[in-house]
Amino acid sequence: MVISNKAGADHEERLGLQLLGRLRIKHLRLIEALDRQQSLRKAAQELNISQPAATKILQDLEDVTGVRLFERRARALKINEFGRFVAIYARRILGETERFGANLHTLVSTGHGTLSIGAIMVTAAELMPAAVLALKQSRPGTTVRLVESSSDRLLVDLAKNEYDFVIGRLVSPQDTVHFDLIPLSDEPLCVFTSRDTELPPRVRSLADLHGMQWVMQDSPTPARLLIEEAFAHERLPLPPHVVQTQSVYAMLNLVSKAGLIGVLPVTMVRNEGERFQILPIQLHGKLPPYGIIVRRGVEQSPECQEMIAILIGLARHASS
Repeated sequence: MVISNKAGADHEERLGLQLLGRLRIKHLRLIEALDRQQSLRKAAQELNISQPAATKILQDLEDVTGVRLFERRARALKINEFGRFVAIYARRILGETERFGANLHTLVSTGHGTLSIGAIMVTAAELMPAAVLALKQSRPGTTVRLVESSSDRLLVDLAKNEYDFVIGRLVSPQDTVHFDLIPLSDEPLCVFTSRDTELPPRVRSLADLHGMQWVMQDSPTPARLLIEEAFAHERLPLPPHVVQTQSVYAMLNLVSKAGLIGVLPVTMVRNEGERFQILPIQLHGKLPPYGIIVRRGVEQSPECQEMIAILIGLARHASS
């Protein structure tokens, strides 16, 4: 059966109004708990309600959505494709509701809002301190929560509404479906080691360092992927002796104190002063620009809009 565009739009509007009129937080909390527990009894215990009450809420939710969300089995419930879709939505809305409560409390008690930002490490040296200082000058009471992590992890948490925005890089082509990127800067990587590390007489390529101890990020970050591409370009496997870590601070200390070879943005290494030497190796490939990443179609708070404008201004000034 083919539904005309108008009929389809009318049906979508009716469903939207029905959800707005009948969907409740209790529905979202139950399906989120059920998705994790895969047991009505355990979900009811977690929510401190009786099992018959949980059954009634689930039946009501399926009536509201118009689809069956779980497959009933003898001793368990198995979530289906529709249920998983609703559970992902529920988790996102519940997280946003928790943030709403915390931010409202801050606003009521201090008269100012809260801004939650995730950022890759390269921004911590200069960009973020300058941006926070500028925001505090115009909004001194605003609470800024700043979390440093890798781009792949930041995007996972951004999708859960845990940040207002993040500063990082898109990791996969599918990221462009869910997020918008405002480019800020390109950041070249460099191969570096301690000033005291004993190196081969002539270091001109990755092959010259292949047998040494390396330290690399252990997740599929854009930087890690570029390193793997650079070795492949020289027809080399990854080095046989690699320490993997998520922590940039651990990487810097391993390079400084143990003489390992590392790869980080050149600005970050130069900010560490004289304890490191940047090696004359040109890596094949180039990192995509990092920038401000926001969830597509989500309205930003006044504090968030101002911070984004500050970051764009600082990036433009730095590149001019």
